[in-house]
Amino acid sequence: MALQAWRAMVRKDLLLFFTDRRAVIMSFAAPVAIASFFGFIFSGNQSAKTARVPVRVVDQDGSVISKAIVQGLTTDQTLELTGGTAEEAREAVRRGKTTVAVVVPAGFGDAAGRAFFGGGAKPQLELLYDPSHGAELAMVRGILTEHVMQAVSARCSAGTRAAGSRSSGSNG
Repeated sequence: MALQAWRAMVRKDLLLFFTDRRAVIMSFAAPVAIASFFGFIFSGNQSAKTARVPVRVVDQDGSVISKAIVQGLTTDQTLELTGGTAEEAREAVRRGKTTVAVVVPAGFGDAAGRAFFGGGAKPQLELLYDPSHGAELAMVRGILTEHVMQAVSARCSAGTRAAGSRSSGSNG
């Protein structure tokens, strides 16, 4: 009995609602108008270029992996990359000329390959940064992680395929 009463009440309210044409129009038009207004306000200037984060990269390793990482960072649209020495990078961060500096230490490529297969400790990149730019640092870390993983996995999978083809060729 309670379900029938509830259905009758819902039916009555819906009939009342749909007979009021102004209420129906406003129920759909108001949310669309509000969403359009806030979308226009917060969309920003579409013609302006986004600001790029200034980053210094120092490749002390020179391995295939480190070169692939630097190449990946170079192509990233959110970073403004410059090179130099570790001391220049440290000075640029200290003076506020760059937000983050990434130093790829010597031996990083070999250590990354060993760590990829579980045979060694995970190598560390040295990050020099301005502590007042936490958001930019987090963004650079994320982008850096992406490019490191791509470079290491591409290099190691290429090495595994080459080793596999050599060993399968000697068996035939």
